[in-house]
Amino acid sequence: MLEAALLTGIGVCWILSRMNLRRVAGYALFWDIAITGLLTFLFIGTFAGMVTGMAAGVFVSAFLTIVKKTAGAERLTLVRRDDEAIAKLRWREVK
Repeated sequence: MLEAALLTGIGVCWILSRMNLRRVAGYALFWDIAITGLLTFLFIGTFAGMVTGMAAGVFVSAFLTIVKKTAGAERLTLVRRDDEAIAKLRWREVK
């Protein structure tokens, strides 16, 4: 059961690492809830499946927390410069 959760968590982390990890880590709470909920829904049907989905969500959450602490995180923010009339969305580092 935990082996399946670990493999599922590694697979999801590998897919997330194909994106920009700093930007994914900036919205870690959203990703934690979405991935844990989706995995729990996908493995619904047995108790072992539910535990596997929840444990994989915990592994992904730990991975995103480590990335956020080591590499930092970026979030979209509205930035308006003096020479621009309209504010634009830009990625800014979050501390």
